[in-house]
Amino acid sequence: VAGNGGGGGDDGGGGGGVEGTQSTEQMKEDEQFPLLFEGSSFYHTSPIVHDVEGDGIADAILGDYDGNLHLVGLDFESSKEIHGHHHHSRRRRNYRRISVPRLYVRKLWYEYAINRTSEEEIMSNTTAEGNKTKWEEFEPYHTYFAGAGDDGWRGKMDEEALRAVSGDVLNMDVDLAKGLAERRKMSQKKRATMPESDEKEEGGEGEGGEGSARRRRLEEANDDEAGDADRTNEHTADDGAGVDADEGEGTAYFQDDYLFDEEPGLYDDGFGAPPDGTEDADGTPNWGDDAIPLEERDETTEGDFGDDAYGGGMHDDYYPGGYHGDDYYRPEAPEGWDSHEEYQEAQDRYFHDSNYLRLPPHLLSTCSLAELPRQYAGPNAKAEDRVDELLLCAVSYYFDEDECRNPDSRRAGAGKSFGKHANADGGDETEVQRGRYVANAVMGYNLRWKYWSVQEVLDLSTDWSAPLGDLVEGGTASVHSDAFSGMGAWALATPVVVKLDGGERNHIIVGTSMGLVYAIEAQWHSSKTGWPVQMRHPVEQKALVEDVVGNTNLEVFAVDAGGDVVSLDADGGVLWARNLLRNEETMMESKSRDIQVVRGTSPMSMGDVEGTGRLAIVLLARIATTDKQHIGLPDKYREVSEYRLYAIDAVTGDDLPHFPIGLEGGSNGVSASTMPQPLLIDLHEDQHHWLDQMHGLSEEKIEAIRAINTEASRQYDVSESSKPRPHGGSGRGLHVVQPLGSTLHIIEGSTSCEQTVDVGDTIPSMVQADDVHGTGGLDLVVTTSRGEILTLESDVVPYHPLNVWSAGVSRAPGSGNAQAHGFSSSQGIFVHPISRQFRDVLGIYIPITFEIFDRRPGIENEPNRKAYEVEVRAGMSVKRVFFSHKYDAPGVYTERIQIPYGPGYYAFSVRLMTTHGIVYEDTFHLGWNVNYMGGLWLIVCLPLILAAIPILMFKRKPNWEEDEDYGSRGAGILGREPPP
Repeated sequence: VAGNGGGGGDDGGGGGGVEGTQSTEQMKEDEQFPLLFEGSSFYHTSPIVHDVEGDGIADAILGDYDGNLHLVGLDFESSKEIHGHHHHSRRRRNYRRISVPRLYVRKLWYEYAINRTSEEEIMSNTTAEGNKTKWEEFEPYHTYFAGAGDDGWRGKMDEEALRAVSGDVLNMDVDLAKGLAERRKMSQKKRATMPESDEKEEGGEGEGGEGSARRRRLEEANDDEAGDADRTNEHTADDGAGVDADEGEGTAYFQDDYLFDEEPGLYDDGFGAPPDGTEDADGTPNWGDDAIPLEERDETTEGDFGDDAYGGGMHDDYYPGGYHGDDYYRPEAPEGWDSHEEYQEAQDRYFHDSNYLRLPPHLLSTCSLAELPRQYAGPNAKAEDRVDELLLCAVSYYFDEDECRNPDSRRAGAGKSFGKHANADGGDETEVQRGRYVANAVMGYNLRWKYWSVQEVLDLSTDWSAPLGDLVEGGTASVHSDAFSGMGAWALATPVVVKLDGGERNHIIVGTSMGLVYAIEAQWHSSKTGWPVQMRHPVEQKALVEDVVGNTNLEVFAVDAGGDVVSLDADGGVLWARNLLRNEETMMESKSRDIQVVRGTSPMSMGDVEGTGRLAIVLLARIATTDKQHIGLPDKYREVSEYRLYAIDAVTGDDLPHFPIGLEGGSNGVSASTMPQPLLIDLHEDQHHWLDQMHGLSEEKIEAIRAINTEASRQYDVSESSKPRPHGGSGRGLHVVQPLGSTLHIIEGSTSCEQTVDVGDTIPSMVQADDVHGTGGLDLVVTTSRGEILTLESDVVPYHPLNVWSAGVSRAPGSGNAQAHGFSSSQGIFVHPISRQFRDVLGIYIPITFEIFDRRPGIENEPNRKAYEVEVRAGMSVKRVFFSHKYDAPGVYTERIQIPYGPGYYAFSVRLMTTHGIVYEDTFHLGWNVNYMGGLWLIVCLPLILAAIPILMFKRKPNWEEDEDYGSRGAGILGREPPP
């Protein structure tokens, strides 16, 4: 982009620019793009742009269908010409692949759920007459996750696939094309010489055998405490855990030290034990209690280095009740057992790996990025040491029929088999068996320490679309009907992280296809009191969070696939609940044969549609007219579909005036997954009233705005007025930009005036809005299913940082949990135009003027909630924070900031974090001392010029009388005449 005004960059956002300037641009794809990812599908997810490494280079975080996370660097160096040849001295592209671990699920869990007697028969204690085990001690629905190194099951084909390499063979130069061809040749050669893989996996967690349940359960705890992926890989089944891991080598690793790793100089038991591996002055090794030679008795001290007696009583402190020595401690037998050994042996058999089936992961929704405060971090620690960057994903676990290796694939009609997964566990040989295992979980990957720190299983179910087999009377059954409204343990919604009650704990809000809305404490992995909340249909869309009631706690808004919308308070209580359809449209008792049902909705948006200061929820719904007898069988009856746009008052749950609005342009082929989220944006020419509303609206002003909207709703008559209608309409509030098919519907929310634009191709995603061309106006960015990107420019709609939507389904790259439109949100921050104008700043400090606003209804009653943490970053990473301050009141502030990274162009992110963990962000671009050499010549030359000016201006007049040669009669300077 050339000309005045700031442009958008990889970080998202854009500069304001100067209105009226002209710009020219050339859109050309770089020679290294598009990037190639063989065997990966990104249909269900969207990329996240973030600076993962903290080096100032933006990275793309991609999640594919097969449960892989790809972290790809987006910046690189262009080619350079050396000695007449082009050499590509590019930076090393940052690329990292993270595999979501598989989930272990107990075989035949569904039989125990149906017939509890079967479980009791299996778990009966045959060694003790008449004694039965306690149901709670043997979990029929027990699940656990595989270790971090569990990726060998994907096979060699997956390892040799090309990823994050340039795939543009038409535009790349000769060197890149040769490199791509060589990599392909090497990959194909390795595949051709690869021996046939055995059905049994290698290098995984083990297929059963002699592995004990004690070792497996200890690995579960170790996964939560591991430092990084490499260390976790070292502690797999080969390393083991507990006393019987390395008995053959004569060394015992005790559980308290294995679970709680220690750093050099730290004492794990706190009784003065020296660091492990050191020696005393006389050379005696300090084994500590991490590794000691095996011994029969632990109480002796004669050369045995007993961990309880050696060194003055180094007690384990692992067992409660005053038992410090793990060698002589013998727990009592549980109730119903003759001895603890018999009880432990029964548990080992019950929790053996052979009783579990490993489910492959799938990502069916976009992950979210959250920064959670690190526990025990000091107030004086660096910004990057006070938080943990977590990549939160809602993972679905199930067997995909196209990916499973079918032993009967040669039989006709056996279906496709791509051979991605080997049958190593048994119990999943047929489609009937595979259809009984569906689960979902919330997974959180720590980007700094590189391990899965959050692993929480949510639901477990069967696949309602799979054959039932022998689960029903009569033996084999056909495909199940939609008796449960398509419910199952799938995770299709993106997680949201907030502090619901404004306390110290962060909560992960996520909905599942079981109709459950969860609020899980991120640090402690437990459900918040009052949660989860059950809904009647699958919850497939992201939840919204905002303070609309006025008690300074957040409300959660959720919608299910059946059109039920609910508002929940911080404790899971229902504030209001409704269905999108009216009662007369859904009454089953009516004489009419047809009935209307909701067949899915789009994601929800939130904003002040009317401009009166009240937030509204806007969404698109597909309404189907069907036969009463075929409500649960949409594929058995030809339905007639229509699409309605709803705007619901977030406080009361009522429809706004003029809504719902029927939209044309859709077809029966548009599913819930292809209904884009509506964009809320102000396309009016005059937007000054929004800045006045940031400080609140009185009842008089609200009534005046409603009168303006009523007058603007009247039919406009050109003959009655000589003035043209204002751009965007005469009402207040926001516009709704809703794609449907190939039509773009632009609706003024306060008057329902509509304008349509047909782009000639299906619009599958949400429309974006920003100052793309740097002209100071607002542009709409539209993408089509054929890969085209269109921009709809506006010369009269002014740009404002609160009136943008530029990060996919989020308003800004770093504001994943701030879902309300910028002008409408209860809190926010934005940089004033005087600071965001694109320019090159010369000097040591950069002045930045920003404004914090807070119009929460009840904030005046709770002054302790007036805490606003502001950070300024050179990019998006927490590692590049160079200004941080906490303010106790909203208002306009100016800070002088120094950049520690040297001259260059920067995308500055000004972030505000509220007491509820919601992040608001504004991004602008500046240059800092980029042309400092341009002023250096002044420093060097200016003193010389100033000194030379008096010399050049002084002119001496000749005086012949004072000349010594005057009157010498040609004697010369030596006083004598020159020789002849």
